[in-house]
Amino acid sequence: MEKQRKFSAFAKNHGVILEYAVLFVIACFVVPSFFSVSAVFTVIKQAAVPCVAVMGMMLVLTTGGIDLSLANTVGLCSVVLGVLTVINGWPAWAAILITLLVGALVGLMNGCIVQYLRVPAFIATTGSGYVIYGIAQIIGKGEQFNQLPEDLKAFGTTKLFNFIYEALPEGLQEVKLLKTFLRLPSYVWISVAIVLLMYFVRHKTVYGRNLSAFGFNAKTARLSGIRTHRLHVMTYMICSVLVAMASVLLSIRAGCCQSNLGGLNYTFDIVTAAVVAGTSLYGGVSSVLNCVFGVFITKTIEVSINMLKVNYYLFKPCLGLVILIAIVLEAYKNRKL
Repeated sequence: MEKQRKFSAFAKNHGVILEYAVLFVIACFVVPSFFSVSAVFTVIKQAAVPCVAVMGMMLVLTTGGIDLSLANTVGLCSVVLGVLTVINGWPAWAAILITLLVGALVGLMNGCIVQYLRVPAFIATTGSGYVIYGIAQIIGKGEQFNQLPEDLKAFGTTKLFNFIYEALPEGLQEVKLLKTFLRLPSYVWISVAIVLLMYFVRHKTVYGRNLSAFGFNAKTARLSGIRTHRLHVMTYMICSVLVAMASVLLSIRAGCCQSNLGGLNYTFDIVTAAVVAGTSLYGGVSSVLNCVFGVFITKTIEVSINMLKVNYYLFKPCLGLVILIAIVLEAYKNRKL
């Protein structure tokens, strides 16, 4: 009975993990060669950068808001990074810091509009997204910045644990799982570090607890002594800084900087991952671990469709169906409560 209660509690709080396990098993049976080291690590590599972006979206959704300017922020930060490094020859570390600062300013703008002007987040971030996109076009002049400098590429592509791989006996070096794991590029490990940091921030700090309280009932949170105005604006800033970092890693992975880097559907993909993970659209409820598995669900579907060699555009209807189911279940749960 005790084990049953523990399993029920786990399924209630982390049901997305069980859902991913089912999806993974189905993919292994349906998709030829999906159950392989190369396929699994392909999913991991493709999920790494979105995991950074979804951390920011998760925080904003926890407040009961949303940031629909996410994809445009990715584009603006990519252009800023390209102009600073490719055109002006800035060192990578300085360009990345400025790019993160640009992200923070975008978040400050969004947060102030939502909090102090009382504009609904949906409208505010949609409008700011157009402004951000226009600024990106003006700064970058609609150009694509290729030939990224070596120090910038090294930030995201260095194989941090390759020295361990090279020190292994020759027999172990032939083990594909070990070889692939130890030679993962640095952008994957940066993403892992950010996820671990966000787990601590969201679940182990006063900020994380206040965020839940604010999401459940902003007025009650304010009356209990929480500085809700500062909390709200700071959350949008943290979100945009994380999106800026995702833009840096995505630019390095793509090998170019451009205003359309995120693509028109990037925001939708990130929101889908967060909502599938059980992040409440009504605020107050979110989990870092669940959001990671939410990203893995979307990327496993994408990789599976690619490996089946069917029409790639089938991926978007599948994501749309997944998010509709998640929203319906969320609405049902709230009515039940």
